[in-house]
Amino acid sequence: PPYDPWFAGGYINYYYYGFVYAGVLPELLGITPTVAYNLVLPMLFSFTGLGAFSIAYNLVSRIKYKVPGVKSKIPNLESLISSPPVSAGVFAAVLCVFLGNLGEVGVLLGAWQSASDSNINTGIGLVDDAVRTVDGALRVTVGGQQAPIYPGDWFWTATRAININEGEVAPITEFPFFTFLYGDLHAHMIALPLSLLALGWAVSLALSTHSEPALARRNFIATALLWFAGALAIGALRATNTWDWPTYLLLGSIAVVYWAFVRNGKAITLPLLARTVFQVVTLAVLSTLLFWPYVSNYGAGYESLRLWEGSYTLVGNYVVVYGLFLFLILTHLAREWRAWSSAWTESSLAAMRPFMPFILTGLLLYVALIAVLLFLDYWIAPIVLTLALVAGILSLRSGLPPARRILLVLIAAGLALTVMVEIVVLEGDIGRMNTVFKFYMQVWVLFSIAGGAALALAWPAVQRRSQTVRRAWKAVLVMLVCAALLYPLLAIPARWNVRMSDRAPTTLDGMAFMRTTSYQDAALDGSSVTVSLEGEYEALRWMQRSISGSPVVVEAAPPDVGQAYRSIASRVAMYTGLPTVIGWDWHQTQQRAALTNNMVRRRMNDVALLYNTTDPDQAMDIMRDYDVSYIYVGTQEALYYQPAGLQKFEAMASQGMLRRVFENGDVKIYEVVG
Repeated sequence: PPYDPWFAGGYINYYYYGFVYAGVLPELLGITPTVAYNLVLPMLFSFTGLGAFSIAYNLVSRIKYKVPGVKSKIPNLESLISSPPVSAGVFAAVLCVFLGNLGEVGVLLGAWQSASDSNINTGIGLVDDAVRTVDGALRVTVGGQQAPIYPGDWFWTATRAININEGEVAPITEFPFFTFLYGDLHAHMIALPLSLLALGWAVSLALSTHSEPALARRNFIATALLWFAGALAIGALRATNTWDWPTYLLLGSIAVVYWAFVRNGKAITLPLLARTVFQVVTLAVLSTLLFWPYVSNYGAGYESLRLWEGSYTLVGNYVVVYGLFLFLILTHLAREWRAWSSAWTESSLAAMRPFMPFILTGLLLYVALIAVLLFLDYWIAPIVLTLALVAGILSLRSGLPPARRILLVLIAAGLALTVMVEIVVLEGDIGRMNTVFKFYMQVWVLFSIAGGAALALAWPAVQRRSQTVRRAWKAVLVMLVCAALLYPLLAIPARWNVRMSDRAPTTLDGMAFMRTTSYQDAALDGSSVTVSLEGEYEALRWMQRSISGSPVVVEAAPPDVGQAYRSIASRVAMYTGLPTVIGWDWHQTQQRAALTNNMVRRRMNDVALLYNTTDPDQAMDIMRDYDVSYIYVGTQEALYYQPAGLQKFEAMASQGMLRRVFENGDVKIYEVVG
């Protein structure tokens, strides 16, 4: 594992492969990391959109064009746009990376109401709210009044769209557009294109069942490469964003089972079961072995699930998150149900008569289950579980083309995941914040592909319906799409307007902002101090140019979580890659939860003692303990630590224990001599 720049002497105990995957190309090309960061973001964005496009395109192309070996002429642009596979791909990409959830509608209405000063009070809540909303809307849109809400709410609020009880931490309802707009190169972002690669492999395997002769001709090398590719794609997720590994391993295993079943002539035999189990186990084991350096070194602090006992998602909040997808899913399920029921004949219904007692018993038990779930306040479970069950039943019917079956499986899997996070949570999570966050991101990807394909398939069918039905369906679709479009339209300018400095240049250089930026921070006595970053910029640039290898540096460890998260804490580690004694306390505590002792807190205390003590020998002992080569004394150190403690470094330099190697008005850097 790579060393941890926020925990000198330790390695990254986190799903780190995404950083390798994102960093290797800039390393090969010799691109400065502060520039590479801003190139990796759009690269991942485009990879994610293309992944969604390609899977939806191939699914619909298999449904619409079933004649193999026919080469058509190169289509023109108009025919491409009107082509269902292209439309499906475009819709899937738009749903995946360009649209937000419906939460921005509430933000907009709330902003308008806040801008109103209407004194009308009819005593009828809906009427009064409507009057305030219209009044505020006119003031903001026509009168040019600034909406009196925090600018960050325009892009942040939609990511906390689920209701909570008092005292709970809100679950994260993040979606890809926010992820890329926020610009946090985190594991869940880097994993997005890799998850689509794993899903693409599973879909391609299931789609390949339509061509038995091709499978029969496949030689050993081709077969080995097939399984290697699947295991590599799925295994990469475990080391990139571990939360994704079980989901996509399960989907890959379902594809393997389906592939084996069809290849065996759809006959269930004992050899088939044994062979299928072996293939699924092989996929799981190979996905683990291919990333064994990660698996064998990662120390998981939390590995178990527990029942969730907090608030449960209300139907309205669920619709805010997935409303557009639900409309497309309902449309697709209705079309599939109609296609199935229209094929029923008197003889086929008669054949089902012996099974009717079992079917009725199952329905009664399911109704009882729904009643229990409602009694336990699982508000969305009856609706979502029913839709998942319908999708699952429809996917099991015989004679269904593989692509249509896959679409139904994707729908059922996404719905099931959203029910799961209502019931269980990862032990050690902050409430169910990350459990919802990680699985909801997976659901967004699955629903985007299914929704894009469903929309492309439904559009021609809707055109054949009556004018009333056609207009109503299109009106709902347009309304939902416009609501989802509000997010990028309002969030992009809001995100731009909360930059740390309006004077910061527009550039790919991720450090350039520091030359024009200052921010407010809290000093040791609690007072607010304006901190300029220009001196920090010069010092960090000097370190990038002048320090070779990976010597350990000590820098401030902010005592408050808010300070660490909202300031430029750990700036040496971030901008140079050099290891520092300790980074952000909370992240290190999470990532080292498997440790039995309190090493993180001890390091925090040691760093504070190193800066605060006036005893040079005591400071040298701490530096030797952590093999420190450089001491960074900048604006944050001056804020957080005692002046007398910082002055000792000059005395140590005069005694030959340290050597001052850099100095400007804000920062001094000392090298340890002995």
